[in-house]
Amino acid sequence: MSLLDIATIKQQQSIIGVSLLVKLIEDYGIDPLPILTFAAIDPEILKDPKATISRLQDVQFSTAMLAKINDPDIGFNAGQCYRISAFGALGLAAASSAKVEDAIEFFLRYIQLSYTHFDVSFFKATGKAVLRFKDRFELGPLKTFYIERDFSFVVISTRDMFPRSLADQKFKKIHFDFECPTTVERYEALYECPVEFSMPHNQIIFDEGYLVRPLPQANPLTHQLLEEQCETQKVETIGPEGYSEKIQYLIRNSDGVIPNLDDIASHLNTTSRTVRRKLKAEGCGFQGLLTEELSRKAVFFLETTNLTIEQISFRLGYSESASFIHAFRRWTGKAPKAYRS
Repeated sequence: MSLLDIATIKQQQSIIGVSLLVKLIEDYGIDPLPILTFAAIDPEILKDPKATISRLQDVQFSTAMLAKINDPDIGFNAGQCYRISAFGALGLAAASSAKVEDAIEFFLRYIQLSYTHFDVSFFKATGKAVLRFKDRFELGPLKTFYIERDFSFVVISTRDMFPRSLADQKFKKIHFDFECPTTVERYEALYECPVEFSMPHNQIIFDEGYLVRPLPQANPLTHQLLEEQCETQKVETIGPEGYSEKIQYLIRNSDGVIPNLDDIASHLNTTSRTVRRKLKAEGCGFQGLLTEELSRKAVFFLETTNLTIEQISFRLGYSESASFIHAFRRWTGKAPKAYRS
């Protein structure tokens, strides 16, 4: 079995990300053709901006590239290739948002159109804003490369959005969950901020006040047009949104009153029987989706907030904290307090 699970293997992504790395490989003086061949990528599709490859091919390409290039800065250099414009409508729409927070939230809403292999969460805590990257699946020896690449992209996209004033755009701190491969000073010079290693999470921390900064390229009409293009691209690349995705979204964005099957059906203007039938056709059930999303929300609250167990219980729709604690033990094998510590 590969590093990716079966569902992930089938996921598609734009060829543009690989095409940018092909240029990087050439800059290293290396022929990219054997690397493309290893990943079963036809060089001809590099000329087609609408072409896609699978997540598995991306992993195979990166594996072959790292085998050819022995450079400790390869992850950082790869991220520098991904300018905000390299993400097409997604990057341009984010840049045309009103302020920084809007741009982050928009990018995360359509993150499936990006090249990241991580789940990214965004939250605020005690005057700071945090972008946290969590493993979506087992990446093995590629994990360090991918996280360094993605963090480097965040650095370069900040420069792209604020080309005239960089002095106050530097991040407060970067956390990596792996041991420092070389020296801390090297990393701090590359990422231009304090860097700490062997931390619990991979995350970028910056001042919350940065979120309200207006973006110099803000344009509501352009943003609306580009968002429509993102929707179209999402359908073309990933396929139409299924019932399971719609239900996950509704549960994920609920707070205090978790919708039951009848609530979901009413919101979707259909019947609970139809919802069950649609979910069965997609290979899942409502209770499974509900459990998965409640578990995600519980972990998110425990990791990113100072909410008490009782407050989290209420926000997840439990009338008693004991019921939530019992459920959390069933989901994770730990009590909420033990998980938080």
